[in-house]
Amino acid sequence: MDDAEVSRRILNNNKGLSILYKISLTLSKSLDLKTILKDALDEILEFMGVDAGVIYIINEETLEMIPVTFKNLSEEVIRDLTEVKVRVGECMCGSIAEADREVVIYEKASHDVRFTRESLKKEGMEFYVGLPIKAKGKVIGVLCVINHEPFYPSSELLDILRATTVPLGLAIENSLLFENLKSELKENKKYYNFENIITGNPVMLELLNTVRKIVDIPTTVLITGESGTGKELFARAIHYNSLRKDRPFIAINCSAIPESLLESELFGYEKGAFTGASTSKRGLIKSAEGGTLFLDEINSMDAKLQSKLLRFLQDMSFYPVGATVAVRVDVRIIAATNEDIERSIRKGTFREDLYYRLNVVRLDIPPLRERREDIPLLCKFFLHKYNRKINKNIRRISDGAFSILYNYPWPGNVRELENTIEHAVILDDDGVISREDLPRRLIQGISRDEDNDLSLASLEKRHIEMVLALTGGNRKEASRILGINPATLWRKLKNYKLN
Repeated sequence: MDDAEVSRRILNNNKGLSILYKISLTLSKSLDLKTILKDALDEILEFMGVDAGVIYIINEETLEMIPVTFKNLSEEVIRDLTEVKVRVGECMCGSIAEADREVVIYEKASHDVRFTRESLKKEGMEFYVGLPIKAKGKVIGVLCVINHEPFYPSSELLDILRATTVPLGLAIENSLLFENLKSELKENKKYYNFENIITGNPVMLELLNTVRKIVDIPTTVLITGESGTGKELFARAIHYNSLRKDRPFIAINCSAIPESLLESELFGYEKGAFTGASTSKRGLIKSAEGGTLFLDEINSMDAKLQSKLLRFLQDMSFYPVGATVAVRVDVRIIAATNEDIERSIRKGTFREDLYYRLNVVRLDIPPLRERREDIPLLCKFFLHKYNRKINKNIRRISDGAFSILYNYPWPGNVRELENTIEHAVILDDDGVISREDLPRRLIQGISRDEDNDLSLASLEKRHIEMVLALTGGNRKEASRILGINPATLWRKLKNYKLN
């Protein structure tokens, strides 16, 4: 019998609807999976009139069948279920999951050859039903209903049992999504800690000092900097270190969405607001309630939308497209641009009054070429990151490769450096990143850069910077490598205005 026929029969059955309603209420009481599945199993066994059962969920990565809750089984079976791992395709429950097909046995179930666990063979099961639990068409668990005496339920009762797998599937899916979100939030709080903004540069350290002062003040922030400098990293660090950290962080690239759609994407719309608006839609501003909305490349907004954003920033309320009632929200706005926004104002493409609304606190992130002392720190960080991610053990970067990494102008900034280290980790096969592991564009980029500046003084300054970076700022070790005494190095540092 297909699902549609089961649904039709349940809808014509008041008892079935009552039972499903009761189970749905139980499953909606909490997002704690173990609690709600235990209570739901109790109710299922009660209306079926049987004495035992198990609910499994499937670990998506390992395909392990995990018994989340069970009732009225022998100690030996419980020990077996909790200590011996079974995967999809193994034993009875795994076979049901793999085949996506129910199994109904009315008597002498323990004798069925598909029960491969010895404890289940000894359990004395007579009646057994195993049903796949699905969400979005995919098997995510198995419901097993057991009786230790022969049992012959009516087709009506079996239909109700089959129907319970629908709310079970929804509850399991929602609970797993909630757990994933909690895990992701925990990781974000850890990853976007200020200590993970890798720098030793005085300008960057001053920026971090400013950020620490304003994290819990709900003021608007404008972040400027070239592409790849870490504008979104700063925005996320502000959010995940603030009192808003448990609320949403929503990022939108204003240049990536057509002008005609950006207004409705940000502010939402009412049903019937325009052709095709068959339902109302919540915008990103409302979705960020209590949290942070990050508007990247804000300079690409057209004049009409700039005006609407300005009105919103003035009193934190707005009208969705087609609405007649204003919506008030509590949301922090962080905007970013990779262009000279003052030039855009002079050209008349960006509103000056909006600029002043956004520019309450401004963070100007310097390009990587202006903070070369961060290159060795970032290389070490990304090397460790991709060693773990790709399961490699690259021990170090050779002097020749580091010289290229240090002297390359990095037009793509930190993002380009990260991609380069990932590329090198993937290609390396001897535990040491060498020149040969780096993209050819780096060497060519250095050649072009040096052609523009071949003065002896500039080359000496860059060489001293590189050696200091290589030694982690250890002047004694740097002077040894350079072949000069520490006093001479100190004098050169002063002449070249190097830290």
